[in-house]
Amino acid sequence: MPPKNVIVIVGTTGVGKSQFSIELAKRYNGEIINADSMQMYRDIPVITNKHPLDEREGIPHHVMNHTNWDEEYFIHRFEKEAREKIQEIHERGKIPIVVGGTHYYLNSLLLKDKTIKTNENMEEEQDSATRLTEQQKQILNGSPDLVYDTLAKEDPKIAGKFHPNDTRRVKRALEIIYLTNKKTSDHYSSQQEVSSQQSSLKFNTLFFWVYADKPVLDKRLDTRVDSMLKTGGMQEIKDLYSHYKTLTPLPDCERGVWQVIGFKEFLPWLTSSEPTDSQLHSSVESMKARTRQYAKKQIKWIKGSLAVDLQRESKFGYPNGGRLYVLNATDLEQWQSNVFERGSEITEEFLDDKSTIPQAPLGLEELLPSTEDVKADKESEWKHIECDICRNSDDSKLILIGEQQYKIHLSSKRHRSNLNRGKRKREPLYFVINPSRLTSVSNNPPPLMQPPGQAITSTKSQAVGLATTTASSGGCSVFSVDLPAMPLLLLLLAIPDPTLTFPEGFNFLTRF
Repeated sequence: MPPKNVIVIVGTTGVGKSQFSIELAKRYNGEIINADSMQMYRDIPVITNKHPLDEREGIPHHVMNHTNWDEEYFIHRFEKEAREKIQEIHERGKIPIVVGGTHYYLNSLLLKDKTIKTNENMEEEQDSATRLTEQQKQILNGSPDLVYDTLAKEDPKIAGKFHPNDTRRVKRALEIIYLTNKKTSDHYSSQQEVSSQQSSLKFNTLFFWVYADKPVLDKRLDTRVDSMLKTGGMQEIKDLYSHYKTLTPLPDCERGVWQVIGFKEFLPWLTSSEPTDSQLHSSVESMKARTRQYAKKQIKWIKGSLAVDLQRESKFGYPNGGRLYVLNATDLEQWQSNVFERGSEITEEFLDDKSTIPQAPLGLEELLPSTEDVKADKESEWKHIECDICRNSDDSKLILIGEQQYKIHLSSKRHRSNLNRGKRKREPLYFVINPSRLTSVSNNPPPLMQPPGQAITSTKSQAVGLATTTASSGGCSVFSVDLPAMPLLLLLLAIPDPTLTFPEGFNFLTRF
């Protein structure tokens, strides 16, 4: 019996997934299954972004708003509940539409052997910690550096797959080793062997990616945070805190409902004995920043993981669906044509077992992976490569995973900019000085007579005192300036000082 149809809608937070899911469910007799981990928890609809009841237009929503704050919702519980709902919806003759942004939930539900199970049932998952030794617990709860270094020692191959800052995945990889007594890389190899021989999809699946350009999306997300806080979000955060402070010990903000964006960001303000407007403003800005970071993380997963997994389905001829279609939601004025109508046409073809429509609209083709991107996920690419030119914002080393990622980085605007900046630092600035002119040209020794730029008054003696004569001709001198002297020289040339005097006839001209 062939697998039954399932539609999946992915995308960043705040991009419009819920709206599109309701439009699609109305037209194609569907019901919605939530795959967002935070929307499982009760009574906080605003900060968890649950679609308002009055906007659902009667469409049933499943697997949401059913978990108490004191419970921790686990992936295997989700897989069991979502699978049961998919079966029930199919039995009613309807189409399940899975909507969400928690990527490992989607992996476990839709793809075979994508998650490594360390327990036979979900009840045992809560007892995982009891099967760890005290030393193992200390390591897993230790610093990110300790966790990564331990993983690199236990399983150097899998350590090469993860960035050291990818704390959650690094920690999970080490935990799997502890709980299964088997290297995580061995589990992965077994999964890859299966997926290389047959389709990885459990259902006949159509995937939609609702996408918006980052600058537009970031602005929307900031605006949405402001709106959320004004329409009940602030009260929800206060309610969570009221419950949080009654618990002993205090919960880990990286687990359960306490992970919700907004709670941890407001803790400094909530716990202050004398909360200030400055603290409140800082909390709001932190919530906005984390929301943008989460959206960036979701994009990274869709492009680098989900899309790559689905691209592999092409070698089998997409027997269980698996095509990922991009819907451009950047311009909300064009939503009807770019999202709803395009999505409807694609759904019609999917239900008729056709595929003539391009997977990405014009201009967004690069969002989808190439053959090279698929190759980059092979075990042979699991290695760290450091860029000698670029650094992270905290001045730590920039680490790329694999040759393909490194190749992409080398052609990036960031790397080219840093490379050019490095050249400017290594090469002197040259100046031409004659009795009436000083002209600066960066990086290349200039002709002795450059066209004049803006005339700026300074003193020849101070300017020349910072430079070294490198050549002279026809009464003119070419000077080069070493890097330590550069800021002062540029200041002298750029800021007129009426108190300074200089010989009559000397006029310093610069061209930057």
